[in-house]
Amino acid sequence: MTAKRVDYLLFFLLAAMWGGSFVAIKFVVTDFPPVFGAMLRVAVALLVLGAVFSAQRRSLSVPAALRRRMWLAGFFSQGLPFCLLFWGERKISPGLAGIINGTVPIWAFILGRFTPQRESLSTRKLLGLGLGLAGIAVIFYPLIAFSGTRDEALGASAVVLMAVSYAVGSLLSRTLLAGHKADFRANVFHQHCASLAVLVATSASLESWPSASTMLASPPAIVSVLYLGIFSTAAAFMIYFHLIREWGAVRASAVTYVAPVVALFWDFVFFRNLPGPSVWLGVGAILSGVVLLHEPATKVAKN
Repeated sequence: MTAKRVDYLLFFLLAAMWGGSFVAIKFVVTDFPPVFGAMLRVAVALLVLGAVFSAQRRSLSVPAALRRRMWLAGFFSQGLPFCLLFWGERKISPGLAGIINGTVPIWAFILGRFTPQRESLSTRKLLGLGLGLAGIAVIFYPLIAFSGTRDEALGASAVVLMAVSYAVGSLLSRTLLAGHKADFRANVFHQHCASLAVLVATSASLESWPSASTMLASPPAIVSVLYLGIFSTAAAFMIYFHLIREWGAVRASAVTYVAPVVALFWDFVFFRNLPGPSVWLGVGAILSGVVLLHEPATKVAKN
């Protein structure tokens, strides 16, 4: 299998991992304080990454200046957005959160225009971004219960800021990984360290932590934390940073278009909800947008 095909396989695997995140987060924030739940997610991920890298005898040391940049990227890639997402999902529906999460490539594209490594601008790429976002809206619009209350407005605003933060983190990571100057495994590890430090400080300052007995009395939340930490964070961010290095921030963040399609599958598995015609229309728009975003407009002949 060629490297290009492996990257596409990793892309859809990442979508599968992140596709179940909204359901898992909902289980977590139902029983645990939101930032505390996000903190557990990153703590589990960091334990997994530490064990894997230790078994591989991989050195994770980086120069101090580079480590500071990694920690800054970690703040925007995980620490801040996880706080905002977990808090926001207590106040809005997963469908609305999914739509807003789908704007990450839009923000990455807009903000990326102000960076030295800015993505190329083309009608094809703009059309792909637009189709993807439209497809997500078509899928989730019937599921949204947005009555315009103050709490819902605050929750939606928090998730919008999450999407912007993810985009900033992606762009910072792209800069770190440009030309393979930084090992992406070390980047993943140090960003998780930064994220955990932010989440511990925030949760300890603003929340009351549940006792061990209270936590153990919530098996769905515990299982969800393990899923989020192992698959949606540790494994997923390893794949994500690899794709940023190979594809760029906008193309890699297009995974947020495919993840909602996977969420439809989990919706059927857990709740036996069958997709209607509008959902299939949305799926078609999403897949069309991903193809436009990822495939070059012209083929270059090989000698």
